[in-house]
Amino acid sequence: MNDILDEELNSAFVTPEKTFKEQKLSPYTEGSRLLLMQIRSDDDSAMFFVWAFIFVHIELAKNRKDAIRLCWNKDSFREKLVDWMSGFSDQDRESATALVGEVLEEARKGQVEVIPSASSSRGNY
Repeated sequence: MNDILDEELNSAFVTPEKTFKEQKLSPYTEGSRLLLMQIRSDDDSAMFFVWAFIFVHIELAKNRKDAIRLCWNKDSFREKLVDWMSGFSDQDRESATALVGEVLEEARKGQVEVIPSASSSRGNY
C-alpha cells in the first residue's frame, strides 16, 4: 500500500518530459492553455484540438516568442499545423490522442481546491 501511495505522490510532483515523434513538448501551463484558446474556433473538431495541442507545445519548446506570435495569426497557425501533420498516420493520430489525454489527466490531478484558513477569512495574511 505504501509503495502505491509513494508512486502516486511522486508522480503528482514530477512528470517526465513529454515528446511526440521525438519532438519535445513544453509543459502544459495556463499560458499554453491561453494560446490554445486563441487559435480555436467553435467549428473545430476534437481531432483539430489534439493536433493543435501537440503542435503548440512543440512550437513553445522550440521558440516561445515565435509560438506566441504564430498563435495570434489563426490562418497562419492552421496552415503550419496542416503542413506539420501532413505525413502522419492513423497510428500517429491514436498516439497523439492518448498523449493529450494523458497530459490533460495529469493537469486535472494536479488541481487543488483552496480552502481558506481561519486567519485569511478574517483578512489577516
